[in-house]
Amino acid sequence: MKKTYFNQMSKGLKLAGVAYPTLVIDKERLDQNISHLMKTVNKGLDYRIVAKSLPCVELLKYIMSKTKTTRLMCFHLPFIMNVVQSIKGADILLGKPMPTNAVDQFYQWYLSNQHILGFDHEKQMQWLVDSDQRLQKYEALATALGITLNVNLEIDIGLHRGGYNTDKEFRQSLQRIKSSKALRLSGLMGYEAYITKVPALLGGPKKAESESKARYAHFKKLTESVIDDCSHLCFNTGGSTTYPLYEAGDSCNEISVASALVKPSDFDVYTLNHHQPAAFIATPILKRVSNPEFPAAKSISTLLRTIGLLPKLACFIYGGNWLASPYYPEQSKRSTILGPSSNQEMYSLPDYCELQEDDYMFFRPSQSEAVFLQFGKIAIYEHGKIINWWPVFNYPDLGNTESKILKTA
Repeated sequence: MKKTYFNQMSKGLKLAGVAYPTLVIDKERLDQNISHLMKTVNKGLDYRIVAKSLPCVELLKYIMSKTKTTRLMCFHLPFIMNVVQSIKGADILLGKPMPTNAVDQFYQWYLSNQHILGFDHEKQMQWLVDSDQRLQKYEALATALGITLNVNLEIDIGLHRGGYNTDKEFRQSLQRIKSSKALRLSGLMGYEAYITKVPALLGGPKKAESESKARYAHFKKLTESVIDDCSHLCFNTGGSTTYPLYEAGDSCNEISVASALVKPSDFDVYTLNHHQPAAFIATPILKRVSNPEFPAAKSISTLLRTIGLLPKLACFIYGGNWLASPYYPEQSKRSTILGPSSNQEMYSLPDYCELQEDDYMFFRPSQSEAVFLQFGKIAIYEHGKIINWWPVFNYPDLGNTESKILKTA
């Protein structure tokens, strides 16, 4: 099955003239994964795309169109700027708290270019706040800028990576927001990616899920006890490994998912058995080597091959050392002889391998958020052909912001 699949993809890559390491997304598999996601979303939840995991404007626009959402979750200041500048109507929720000077930097850029951006921060931006101390800093900044910030409070529902975890501090922040002219509560966010990884010894995933949902419900109830009208608030949770666990009736009204749509190997968990890998690194084979020899020790190479410490067949690829594992040909392994290389990495090949130089070897990324950014443009593969090339996020020039926007708008 893999041989047929990747032989067909190889033909498409050669037809497109792919001559260097390239990130490929299988659009048909992506669409199938989106369909699986929508079965959960259609139970009565809103959907927010995690932009850091799919850092490509055209890819985000495509998924937004397919899922009929304008909601995005952003984690990095330059990429927030990409979204504001390039995706009109985007509803942005921060996925982590930003340093106060990052928020200030955003508004220096935004307020200077508001007339050409077409973005309304009071309707389209929610800043994440994880403590009353940070909330006070944000309030002081907003007051100095003469603006009102929408703040979404990060609650600790079991991951223990930060966020509000005591009723006292949480109530204190709610009261601060309620009485402030510079702050507006937009909702709550609780992340629980640990659920599928909890071992049976500690109660297993079911117990972790129950405790996490109860914790979220507790904070939501506290919010309703302080804030008069919560009907408009965004109650966000979930992630790629946990989204199938939610439905209408839970405390949340919105789930965030992205990596599951391309399913890197870190997301091979039981909750995503219905998803397929949809992203691969394709790279040319530069050299095919029979009976490779150990450097500076040619005389012992035969012995090393005999005892299995040296492969009988190997190749050197174009590039390497990515956050990825060899996926095709099957049984391929990075050679331990020379170790990692970002230039020409050596891989052992199975004896039956027919691939020659200029053919492609395929890798499966372990994650998407860092790997996607390494390849410039993403090759979109459908029906045996590369049908498009989509560029990944760039870094706007903060030193010459206006001309940059005018150039790319």
